[in-house]
Amino acid sequence: MMDLDNLKYTNDTFGHDWGDEYIRQAGMCLEEGTPKGTLCAHISGDEFNILFYGYESQNAIREEISKLQREISSRIIRLPDGQEFHLSISGGIAWYPEDSNSLGVMRKHADFAMYQVKQTDKGRIAEFDQKAYEEKYRDSQIRKEFHRFVKEELVTYYFQPIISAKTGKIEAYEALMRANLPILKRPDVVMKIAREEGALREIERMTMFRATEAFADLREKKRIKGDALLFINSIASQHMAAKDEIEFNNRYAELQKQIVIEITEEESIDYHALETKKNAPGFEGAFALDDYGSGYSNEKSLLDLAPKYIKVDLSIIRDIDTDPDKQQIVENIVAYAHKRDMKIVAEGLETPEEIQKVLELEVDLLQGFYLAHPEPVPGNINEDALKIIAAFYK
Repeated sequence: MMDLDNLKYTNDTFGHDWGDEYIRQAGMCLEEGTPKGTLCAHISGDEFNILFYGYESQNAIREEISKLQREISSRIIRLPDGQEFHLSISGGIAWYPEDSNSLGVMRKHADFAMYQVKQTDKGRIAEFDQKAYEEKYRDSQIRKEFHRFVKEELVTYYFQPIISAKTGKIEAYEALMRANLPILKRPDVVMKIAREEGALREIERMTMFRATEAFADLREKKRIKGDALLFINSIASQHMAAKDEIEFNNRYAELQKQIVIEITEEESIDYHALETKKNAPGFEGAFALDDYGSGYSNEKSLLDLAPKYIKVDLSIIRDIDTDPDKQQIVENIVAYAHKRDMKIVAEGLETPEEIQKVLELEVDLLQGFYLAHPEPVPGNINEDALKIIAAFYK
């Protein structure tokens, strides 16, 4: 499959008569630059198919294609203003039977290889890459699922308990997104595509409404601790539209005093978005700074947000019982926070030793798989974890 690189430029600059001449020159070039018996076909305005057949090997055909490329690059187009430029064609190759034994599929594969060239470095001819094709197809399917995910709000929220480091009682739940689709499942993939597709605002709105709705339902059914806080992940650069803020307040005014807005995005805090969130109807101003120590939530974010809760990233908590440097980081942030009436959450706790160490470092709240896994209906706290807390204070 071949595509003329400069046809649109020629048409737009010199008119369609010269565009037609460009097509004729390309056709002549393909006819003269290929062996007798090669089938050359003009498919549409700027596209041609060439079928090489009757060869003993792929290398023999590659030699003929190399000759054709030399013929193409040597062909000069003379334009009415006297300007001269070389004919430029991008192309893609599909092989029989390695890439397919169907002519229709081979054309599709050659077309894919050609457009890979057009999107990167025009003027080349590239061979079909099955792995790149599968990745592109999968990416296309994921994006299709993403748009359905947003339109139909095909999301479930799991809730993970956050407990007091002193009493072991549940103080809060964090709402964690799960996509209900065959391919699109991971929250990080959802967020990546949302950025690329310009759909972060839609994700922000959906998260606020659907997470709170799920929490309210569990609360009404007495499946969770009714007075617990709800940590909802928010995007640093986004905020809901004014009409959505009003609707949210109308629906969940009673719950808003229990909501903590958790800023987790891997980017700088947007001041306009932050002020809008602070001034949203009914919001009581409780923020949590997530991923502290991961490299994203730095000291400037801490000052800008002035959060009530600081969540120390699991990369710091992991193996903290054996790492003096990590212990020093947590000790420092605990000292900073407690002077300012802020609370420290140690997240990602997975071992008894980690729990023991963060208790020694005087963190306020605990979260992690060792305590409880996220579930649509959160379960009880691990009894072994509760015993560690009780023994520490005894």
